[in-house]
Amino acid sequence: MIIPKVSIFAESMLVEQQESLVAKLKHWGFLGSAFLVVEGSGNEAFAGSLLKVIKKVSGFCDLLIRFDTASDDLAIEMLNVGASSLVVGSASQTEQWPTVPDDRMRIDADLSDVYCTENLESNPNIIADFLIERLKSDRPDGMWPTVICDQLGIALGLAYSNEASLRHAIATRNGTYWSRSRNELWVKGATSGATQQLLGIRLDCDSDCLRFTVTQGPPGFCHKKTHTCFGEERSIATVLHRLAERIESSNEKSFTRRLATDAGLLEKKLLEEAKELSDASQEDDRYEVAWETADVFYFSLVAMLKNGVGLDEVYAELARRMNRVIRRD
Repeated sequence: MIIPKVSIFAESMLVEQQESLVAKLKHWGFLGSAFLVVEGSGNEAFAGSLLKVIKKVSGFCDLLIRFDTASDDLAIEMLNVGASSLVVGSASQTEQWPTVPDDRMRIDADLSDVYCTENLESNPNIIADFLIERLKSDRPDGMWPTVICDQLGIALGLAYSNEASLRHAIATRNGTYWSRSRNELWVKGATSGATQQLLGIRLDCDSDCLRFTVTQGPPGFCHKKTHTCFGEERSIATVLHRLAERIESSNEKSFTRRLATDAGLLEKKLLEEAKELSDASQEDDRYEVAWETADVFYFSLVAMLKNGVGLDEVYAELARRMNRVIRRD
């Protein structure tokens, strides 16, 4: 898989510069990975800024980092805030980080055939070229089935892509496909208003199918104005949608709306239900645990929504924490 490479100098970063770097890594890491190369030694302030950047990017894609002058402590910190791997110039360099597990270090030379060193801003077609070169099809029209999913991984529907639509999708970061019936580009939402922002692309294991991850605009992907082409499902996404509607409604009798507008009430219910879940977990009653967990979920989701936090952000944070390491002896 291609791993876009971004290089920076180890110098102090203002908040705006941090956000710019986060956006750049997310933009080019939409195939699932990004490679950040830090040149120079930096100082404590730079290290702090770098850790903030890693934390914000790591839940979005696998982040490889090469920072030759980083201390062993900083190397561990980078991994524990979300870096997937640390890259070194040679096997002998692994000795500079004695407590970093071997399976979290990679040799630069081993990556030479998978990451791109070209200036991505001046050659944006390199990612499309890479995908098109590797994709294959057994269809007479040569098109590739494209599964469209939202940020939570829920399948919205199936479309088809060809070289023209794939290049357009990558260049514009919109959900763009090929209409077989009209034999032309189909930019989702261009006429219906149900637009898509393209967040990521993946190939399947046989390289004959694509998966697009998108932010789907209302009323949904399906022409029947539902979120998916498979009908409404009992999923966490459905729950979130209904809670959001209730929070935004003008119905003063809505308990969900009351929770979202009364910080004291929400705090009280969160603490109360957390205690009840804790008590239930001691009783060896799986049904009661499920009941109380649902209560905690409900109040937690309200807290998320009232603060503008998406469930995909929570998933990203959990993914980031999966990268935590224990120091090597």
